[in-house]
Amino acid sequence: MPWVPLLLWTRTPAWRACADRMTDRSPIVFADLDDTLFQTMRKMSGPAHARRLAARAANGSHSYMTEAQAATVRWLLDSTRLIPTTARSSEVLAQATIRFTDYKICSNGGAIITPDGAHDRTWAARTAGISARHAPAFSALQDAVSALVQRDALRCWLVCEAQIPVYFVAKISVGTPRTVLDEAEWLCRARVGTDLVFHRNGRNLSFTPKGLAKSDAVKELLRRLPDTDRRPIWGMGDSISDLPFMRLCQMMVAPANSQITKTHLEI
Repeated sequence: MPWVPLLLWTRTPAWRACADRMTDRSPIVFADLDDTLFQTMRKMSGPAHARRLAARAANGSHSYMTEAQAATVRWLLDSTRLIPTTARSSEVLAQATIRFTDYKICSNGGAIITPDGAHDRTWAARTAGISARHAPAFSALQDAVSALVQRDALRCWLVCEAQIPVYFVAKISVGTPRTVLDEAEWLCRARVGTDLVFHRNGRNLSFTPKGLAKSDAVKELLRRLPDTDRRPIWGMGDSISDLPFMRLCQMMVAPANSQITKTHLEI
């Protein structure tokens, strides 16, 4: 086909329909953020560059991308439907400098944010129902570690979406003995047993109601998004708690120096 007719054809409805179909088959990538696509300065092996600031933090512990991570993020934003799948609440995710324009999964699956920036109402109602059933457990967890909080041994809080508690977090500061987190874990487990899903990574531990997980939200979006049986679908994460949603995808990607690789690839 000569060049001029070909160029004219690219302006026709048939070409636009073809291009739309190609776009609709673009890969979908569900990606954890912290310690996957960026990390705090303390965790970087080299200097942090202001141009690669990834997310601001109220306490000044901002997150940065390495040069390779920044290139990865640019590639994903240009070539895929990149869907953040994060423990961050939607409010905290808003502090990210990366411009995410697709769906967002926040608060470990407690919230699905639509591309126009609104909470998905159906998912929010589901989260509210599950949260209400576990209100006594959330109170019990806060009571369990109250003595540790009072002596400044750790911090704890409930991660909320639209004022709805989604999951409980306890965290020790840098330099605090890990035995403090051991004690908090024992106290919390004694209060709630197996009613909530427990996870621990580094200086943090969390308890989340069953049904409020990244994997539940990913499963929901895979049901909604078109042509998921014919698209490449990748899951990216660093934590053992990310594995359930990553296993819903065709490909699993984990950083070399992550909890996943340290736990499952000890060679």
